Amino acid sequence: MAQIDLDEPTRPQLAALFGCSSRWIGELRSKGDLPADGASLLENIEAWAQTKYGIDDVDPDSLDKEQQQARLAKEQADAKAMDNAERRKELASLPDMVAAGAGVIVMIVAQLQQVGARVAKGDTKLRARVDAEINNVLTDLSMARIEEARGGGFDEGEPEENASA
Repeated sequence: MAQIDLDEPTRPQLAALFGCSSRWIGELRSKGDLPADGASLLENIEAWAQTKYGIDDVDPDSLDKEQQQARLAKEQADAKAMDNAERRKELASLPDMVAAGAGVIVMIVAQLQQVGARVAKGDTKLRARVDAEINNVLTDLSMARIEEARGGGFDEGEPEENASA
């Protein structure tokens, strides 16, 4: 982590220290929960602790509401940051990643299905044995098995139904 200016920390420095976005630091400053630019690191830390962990002279119900609003603001800022990162192509969506993975699998399968012909050359019995073994392995590594390993699957309820029948 870069050195933090103890006399006048910047918003990005405070955001890194507190584990939130620079925008959220700006929002806390505009609400008066954090001191304005020019405040020392100690003043910012005291204000952060007071905001995060509660103020003595505020009733507990309003504190919960303030915490919920702060959490909501942080979640909204994080969601916006994620959307912006995806738009800038810094992140890929899950469907895009699944499609890319499936494309790689298709290429691998195509290459593996040519192994029998390359290895056996003119020996049809050897080619049949190699092709059969490769097909057995590919069957075990099907997309359904990958989906199950990922935690989902196309037929989530069927294994339990078949096991009880």
